[in-house]
Amino acid sequence: MEGPRYASDGALRRRIYLFRHGDVSYVGDDGLRVPDPRIVPLTDWGQEQAKEMGGFLASVHFDKAACSGLLRTVQTAKGILGDRGLELVEIPEMEEIRSSSDRSKMPTTLAEAAYAFMIAHEPGATYRGGEAFQDFETRVLTGLQRILAWDDWHSLALVLHGGVNRIILSWALNTGLHSFGNFEQNTCCLNILDVDTDPATGEVMRTLVRGFNITAYDTARQNDHLTTLEAGAAKYRNLIAKK
Repeated sequence: MEGPRYASDGALRRRIYLFRHGDVSYVGDDGLRVPDPRIVPLTDWGQEQAKEMGGFLASVHFDKAACSGLLRTVQTAKGILGDRGLELVEIPEMEEIRSSSDRSKMPTTLAEAAYAFMIAHEPGATYRGGEAFQDFETRVLTGLQRILAWDDWHSLALVLHGGVNRIILSWALNTGLHSFGNFEQNTCCLNILDVDTDPATGEVMRTLVRGFNITAYDTARQNDHLTTLEAGAAKYRNLIAKK
């Protein structure tokens, strides 16, 4: 493990390299959603994204690496880490938000699918009839607190999901669910967070967002105008039409 870094006031400063998993497809060739989105693998493009990100960060040292444990985060982490030889720790609390499997609760319009995250802060709001955003936030932050309690890292690679990352970024900015829908997380993107803690107690003193939604491909976002939810919603046209 590399030596510790400290803020000007003596706080222990630790860095989290927070990634979203690479490209996947939740919709089959027939236009219908796959039966179990929890087990989808990376596409060929997703595998390439992970390898590109690994090359982009080849000079960056990681003390520890973790992911949610879902296949797409495991594959992305392995592509990024390459031959670093780090054990990959799985954090089940940080799996993606869960939508309902009941087709009657799916969005009835493209707008509902494309902007589902914008209602996260509303009382009782759920994601497509499934998990409540408030419960999701509690679950993810429980996992984050477990990570922050580990004392064996100063630089952490953390590979998670778009919704999970939004919770962590909202936590870092102290905005809660009100800003959940205002972040974009492209596939295999990188966010860089510093967390300052009291060296004696481990209490979080401050958080700093150093980088946001960085990709090794299309870094200037010149070819990127739709959000990931907007692009995904377009793939649900057949599903919505068949309801």
